[in-house]
This record gives sequence, structure tokens and C-alpha cells, in this order.
Amino acid sequence: GPLGSMRVKFNPLALLLDSSLEGEFDLVQRIIYEVDDPSLPNDEGITALHNAVCAGHTEIVKFLVQFGVNVNAADSDGWTPLHCAASCNNVQVCKFLVESGAAVFAMTYSDMQTAADKCEEMEEGYTQCSQFLYGVQEKMGIMNKGVIYALWDYEPQNDDELPMKEGDCMTIIHREDEDEIEWWWARLNDKEGYVPRNLLGLYPRIKPRQRSLA
Repeated sequence: GPLGSMRVKFNPLALLLDSSLEGEFDLVQRIIYEVDDPSLPNDEGITALHNAVCAGHTEIVKFLVQFGVNVNAADSDGWTPLHCAASCNNVQVCKFLVESGAAVFAMTYSDMQTAADKCEEMEEGYTQCSQFLYGVQEKMGIMNKGVIYALWDYEPQNDDELPMKEGDCMTIIHREDEDEIEWWWARLNDKEGYVPRNLLGLYPRIKPRQRSLA
């Protein structure tokens, strides 16, 4: 009957993306359980988290991240939620994302910029936001006794690289040298080697919430 055809058109992911953008927190909280993977993007690679960050809906941002969506989802130009928060000079959301395992050195594809580079110079909040993000870039691998976390699994391409599993906690022995900026020298358990800094976080990623069949 006609109801059957209506059901087919109901798309929980589209509704999650839309309600995250519109700031409809109640709907976000309800609909997220209907979505197979709340980290999935639309055609441009935009996720619910990107939408909530860009529209400045902080409580939705926090809910999605604590639910365990991919805090490092990249859109079709490599913009992560952290890039979006930076471009709005939203230092509170930037801090929250970094503390939730955002990749500080993730770069956009077209202009190879980190989130720190995206802070809007002519807009309010620029100084605070750029100081925070550039500060994290400068101090990461030095602050917290040099402890950082792998945000992704990594299989070494060369003998002097360390294999990493997402969530591995390691210590940076020294950061870039004359030859190499993108790679840092780390100790993991009793091994030492290079790790790619764009896969590292100051904090580990939050694990996706286990679906309980309520």
C-alpha cells in the first residue's frame, strides 16, 4: 500500500545530517539509533559532525563525539571537523575536538593546510583560536611528557618506522630534524622508530558506543 512506499523514502542518515545542521538536538538523539553508521557522509563527504560544528551547535557536537562518531572524518577536500571549527574561530569546540582525539596535523587536500591555518584572521576570536591550535602543534610530543596516541593503524613502509595500532600510547623522543618534518621519532613499548605526525593525537579517539538493543 501507499505506506510501504513512504517507508522506503525515509532516510535516517539524511535526517541525522539535516537535524545536526538545523540544531534539532532531540531529533538527533532519537534518530541516531536508526542510523547504521552515524559517521557516514553525504556525497560531498560532509558528516553530521561537520554540520553540527559548522552551524555552531555545541551540544550536538559533544553528543555526536561522545556517541563515538569519527572525529576525524574528512570531506571531499580533506576538511575535518577541526578544520571547520577553526574556520569559525570556535576555540571551545577546537579544544573539545582535540581532547576527543582530533588529528591536529591533518591537512586539506587542495591547499595542504592544518586546522590552525584555517582560523579566520579578520573575524572575532582569531587570536585565541589560532594561539590554541598553533600552540598544540608546537607543544604536541613535548607537553604531557611527550605522550601521544595513534589515531589510526599504520603499517611501516620502511625499516626505521614503527607499526602502530589505533589507541597505541607512545612517547615522542624527538620531533622533526633537518631532513624530516612530517615524521617524529617515537618509543612504543620497547621499540623506537619514526611515526607520521598526521596520524597522531594529543588524546586517544573515543570508541564508538556499543549498540544496545533497547
